[in-house]
Amino acid sequence: MRKGAAAAGCVAFIATAAVSCGTAANLTAGAKVQQAFARLGEQKAMTVTVGFDGTEAQIWSALKGEDDFTRDNAKMLADLDVSLSVSSDQALQKAKDGSVAVTVSAGGDSSLLEVRSLNGKKFYVKADLKQLMTLGSSAGDAESKADLKEFQSMLDRADKLPSSYKSVKSLLGGKWVSIDPDSFEELAKEFGVSDTAAGTDALDTKTQQAIVRAVAKAIGSNATFKDAGSKNGADHVTVTVPAAKTADALAKALKPYKDDLPDGFDAADLKDVPSKNITLDVALKDGALSGITVDVAQFDKGIKGELPLTIGFGADAKPVRAPAGATVLNPQDIMGAMMALMTDADSA
Repeated sequence: MRKGAAAAGCVAFIATAAVSCGTAANLTAGAKVQQAFARLGEQKAMTVTVGFDGTEAQIWSALKGEDDFTRDNAKMLADLDVSLSVSSDQALQKAKDGSVAVTVSAGGDSSLLEVRSLNGKKFYVKADLKQLMTLGSSAGDAESKADLKEFQSMLDRADKLPSSYKSVKSLLGGKWVSIDPDSFEELAKEFGVSDTAAGTDALDTKTQQAIVRAVAKAIGSNATFKDAGSKNGADHVTVTVPAAKTADALAKALKPYKDDLPDGFDAADLKDVPSKNITLDVALKDGALSGITVDVAQFDKGIKGELPLTIGFGADAKPVRAPAGATVLNPQDIMGAMMALMTDADSA
């Protein structure tokens, strides 16, 4: 399942890039998709959502034969939604910096985790830690459940911390806190963790653009496009990508930039992509990209039936803003609170 998911991620990325650079041989359908992607770059704000398009029962039916996959796992995947929002003062395709927000939710109106970055200068975090731990333990073993019990005990003790630890209590209580990256950078240095070791170095704009051009050149001629009619108010285009051929071209294109790519990413991982054609459904509304759906079952023979994963694109995205009422979280507060909690636990 993990290899299948990795392959799905690779091919979804390949195909997403491929549909943005169609060829003359597929002018009609390809041009629609090209124009839709171009419109994304012209916007100043965009929201992308990712989630499985299926019920708990459908996901369980598709994956119940996989190792260690439980009914709780199926429920978690069915409920789980992830969204990424980006915004800038200028068109995204020209922006050199901008603000980013990531939200993770699992059904209902409340979020499990929200992170916002305003031009990389200030971060805001809000997390329902108890619910996150509950999700993890319900899908885990007895050891995970024991860890949850210990964590819940720590949260109970945190309520009794002095008012001087207000920022830590806010974080543990699921309220917004603000973080100054520079202050935590100094803490990391005190513990002997350098910027490079922490993986905080960002690619410069020139390198990013060079990588994008290399990727587009490597895969732009591989995808084919076919009109698939209209459904639910959207025009649909079927995109077909020869996965192994495209992955090989992508690996070669990224080789010159291997030292610039994020830690943990290895182009050799693309070898897990199956040697077959992969199809995706691209939905367009009023000429704008509204979604890309890929059947994950194409990447793993062990999956029974269809398991669609949908990437949605919001056309009415709002700029990423700082949340109101956030408490400043200082690294000294965290260290002091942890010492107080451990002392309290030892004396209990």
